[in-house]
Amino acid sequence: MSRKVSIQSLADQLGLSKYAVSRALSGKPGVSEATRTRVLELARSMGYGKMMAAEPKVSLNRASTNAFSQFVLICMNQQNRVETNYWQRVLSGVITAAGEREWHHAIVSPSLEHRNDSMSPEETIAPYLDWSQCVGIIVMGSFPYTVLQMLAQTGHHLILVDHQEPLLHCDTIGHDNLEAGRTAVRYLQSRQCHHIGFITDDGRSASFTQRRIGIRLAAEDESSFQPVQLLEWEIPYERGSWSADLLERLNRIPVHERPTAWIGANDDIALEWMRTLQDNGYDIPDDCRIMGMDNVMASSNSSPPLSTIHLSKEEMGHRAIESLARRIDRPGTPKETVMLSTKLLPRDSA
Repeated sequence: MSRKVSIQSLADQLGLSKYAVSRALSGKPGVSEATRTRVLELARSMGYGKMMAAEPKVSLNRASTNAFSQFVLICMNQQNRVETNYWQRVLSGVITAAGEREWHHAIVSPSLEHRNDSMSPEETIAPYLDWSQCVGIIVMGSFPYTVLQMLAQTGHHLILVDHQEPLLHCDTIGHDNLEAGRTAVRYLQSRQCHHIGFITDDGRSASFTQRRIGIRLAAEDESSFQPVQLLEWEIPYERGSWSADLLERLNRIPVHERPTAWIGANDDIALEWMRTLQDNGYDIPDDCRIMGMDNVMASSNSSPPLSTIHLSKEEMGHRAIESLARRIDRPGTPKETVMLSTKLLPRDSA
């Protein structure tokens, strides 16, 4: 049985307040256009009565009605939904590409927390949606295998973005993170840095793990440059209070044994570490060089500007929709893994 769609249910799905959703639906000021668009898109997908009644009455034939109401379901965990530097830009690419195909979108954060044996996968994931109009599911970032399995059980095409699951027959879109890791080390080697520290949190995402592997491969390759001594430090990235602990560990290392360069698994880590070192008397890049990965906006505005590896975030979102369209047109073809190339951006920090 379908459930009544309320402003509260829309707010819960979007992670917004009832006030913001109400103003977006009524066309009143007080919310950004981006937020208003998200609310209206989800309201259409969920068949929210008040919004649909408020829209102009138009005569549509059956084909155009189906095209108008079709939507792509976007799955993001709560952390990624509020992360602006990386995932919101990927999401922008997904939404733009979906709009070009006249697909609406709905964003959910699926879990198994409230599921019971009597509930179908669709009821667990998003009970308010008209699943007959869903063209496919875009999964952005990491989810437990049990959640991915539940998504696959809906029978809809599944596209994984920046995540891989070999047990599922689905297409994957990502960046060549091994290439990114190798490029970072090669660049620092060319700058005469042979003792490199790498700061990461492998539990954060598959891309962090892949970057670590690329860094290790380059560090162990003696064919082109002098061998690299690699120091790897794990941090609790999500807690956000790791830099002071790392500084304490660094201070226990004799000065002549400390890394002459650092790589952050992403720009956020690299920027935080650079600020910490600068606050404690380090001159960047004279005392040590620092670089990150992602090329977020803050990386070019830091002092000094951060050397980084550029990742095409919006393009990754576009390619996810292209892969979904291809899967719809050619459902029986072998699954694909698309890896977008990365690009070195040397700046003053390294």
